[in-house]
Amino acid sequence: MANANRAANGATQQATRNNDDEQCAQMPTARDGQAAVEQHLSALAETLFPARKELPRIPQQARSREKRDDLLKATATLFMERGYAQTTSDDIAAAAGVSVGTFYNYFRNKRQALMTLAIERLDEIFGNIQLAQMDFSHDNHRETIQQAVTAVLSAGQSGLRRVWQEIMSLEPELAPYQQHIRRYVLAQIEERLRQARQRRITWPDLDIEATALAILTLMEAANLQTATQISDERLIQTLTNMIDRSIFPPQTPQSSVNR
Repeated sequence: MANANRAANGATQQATRNNDDEQCAQMPTARDGQAAVEQHLSALAETLFPARKELPRIPQQARSREKRDDLLKATATLFMERGYAQTTSDDIAAAAGVSVGTFYNYFRNKRQALMTLAIERLDEIFGNIQLAQMDFSHDNHRETIQQAVTAVLSAGQSGLRRVWQEIMSLEPELAPYQQHIRRYVLAQIEERLRQARQRRITWPDLDIEATALAILTLMEAANLQTATQISDERLIQTLTNMIDRSIFPPQTPQSSVNR
């Protein structure tokens, strides 16, 4: 009997150690978080294949890549300073210190240069992408939401985002790309909420699709705000609270233990 008890206790202790090891292995690290961000951006870029297909390939030679990078930096700077309509390909070439012919070796026109920037700097132009990266796999979900809200509002003030909005008004055929990105972000938010509900940490009756749409719409509206007397900190805290409370019940010591 004693031997049986010892064997049972040993098996229990081993199972506990295995469970602890498994939980440690599943705990996200900073490297995992960065890898997840890069994976999301890469996946989103792939969804824009029609746009990517139109873009020139990145040069193989280091010197050519440097010239291309210089042209893109000049493109971003001039577009943000002057606007898309007031910037010409000649202006970009002059700012980059190359001839106009060199510019056309890399890009067909300024629109293609902007599309290249949009693909390479997705998170800066399309700030709502940050919502697709919310990670509810740990208990500190409020911090996760606050980081996403802060990033979205910061991106809303980006000069390149303003340029993109300008070109959208001038070239409506780009609207499908904007909608494609929005659908991608919405689907990712839904998936994050679905995973959280499976962990039983959300409201039991959480409507995933409606909540995801409400969050995305709320942040889109917040990005359209004009100058107000409300500080950024107050706005971030209020939006964070609204989103957090719509998804998760208030935490109590008992619920924390159960989680």
